[in-house]
Amino acid sequence: MKFFAKVFEEIRMMYTVHLRIAGVLFFIPVLFTLIFGGLFYKNTLTDVPIIVCNLDDGFRSQGLIRDLYDTPEVAIKFVQTSPMDFEQTIIHEKVSAIVVIPKDYSKNVLSGKASVIELIVDNKNTVLSGTASRAVQSVVGAHDSTTVVNRRMAAGWSSAQAQSVLNLSSRMLYNPTGGYIDFFLAALIVHSGQIATVFTMAPSFSLEKKYRRRELAESPFTVLAAKLFVYVIYETTVVAICLAIGIGGFKMICRGNFGEIMFLLLTFVACMMAFSLFVGAWVNIPQKAITLPLFYIMPSVLFSGAIWPRTSMDNFSLFLSYIMPIGYSADNLRSLLVKGSAAGLQYDSAMMLLLGGIFFVLAFIGVRRYVGTDTARMAAVGS
Repeated sequence: MKFFAKVFEEIRMMYTVHLRIAGVLFFIPVLFTLIFGGLFYKNTLTDVPIIVCNLDDGFRSQGLIRDLYDTPEVAIKFVQTSPMDFEQTIIHEKVSAIVVIPKDYSKNVLSGKASVIELIVDNKNTVLSGTASRAVQSVVGAHDSTTVVNRRMAAGWSSAQAQSVLNLSSRMLYNPTGGYIDFFLAALIVHSGQIATVFTMAPSFSLEKKYRRRELAESPFTVLAAKLFVYVIYETTVVAICLAIGIGGFKMICRGNFGEIMFLLLTFVACMMAFSLFVGAWVNIPQKAITLPLFYIMPSVLFSGAIWPRTSMDNFSLFLSYIMPIGYSADNLRSLLVKGSAAGLQYDSAMMLLLGGIFFVLAFIGVRRYVGTDTARMAAVGS
């Protein structure tokens, strides 16, 4: 009964004393979802600016340029028929690539000679350069196949014989469009949840210890457990709302089971909430409770395995990814959404509960230490 009384007290305080905390816990994840969902809603990258430097005066190059114009991934800024300084042109014109069609390209194609189309790429933005490279390679590859077929037919081959002997047939599973919504948004939603949790609950509890010192001295475990229970339920609901916005508003794929998704969110939020209480329990200055978690928050997404795969990490980076709670949630959440299942769900959820339990115990020890130190200090002052 004492626990439930503390739970109701926490709920009352959340909507009175801690109303701003509840507001931040709600608005940061929702704001992140709306901003990044809107940013990625187009879902695929199109109209990457390129330039064509056409040094050929034949009709074959014109066909190649027409196909580049018809490719939605790239947008030809202009076509130049004279040599240019490629590096300076990329800088001044702010394009991602230059396609150079060599002199006598049409003549070489017709005569069966090799001809090299050069692609100069500005690789400082690998997303833009990769999109431009794939689009140009696709067009050039299609023209190469057409040229081979035409030569074979001119040599007397039948239409069926002239077709390429080896073709690639590919099927894209789980995010077939390669969209950014399905790749990034799930990871960003859980990241926004941990940002809101750590940067509000840690400094808030650090300050709260001072005016709830007597209550914490009498029943530290019950107070911590009630606070954890209330805010875990609240923030899990907020993150679930953000997912609903992503799925309903921004057409994010969702093939997973509702219960599994909610369980994963619940274990992740519980772990991060316990971590926040741990920081707040051991840090007595609220400002430090904001700055210290930066060492976790800043690199956490990169080490989660959701953006940079764990299979490509060195041993130290892999170790970091396994001690960060988000490393057990972000990629699993995306797998549940786009695949409908996550192979490591049970193990990773258990690990988050274990980490959360460790943080909670450390928070309890920190509170007992704070209360004991503060009591001793007050006794010394009184004497």
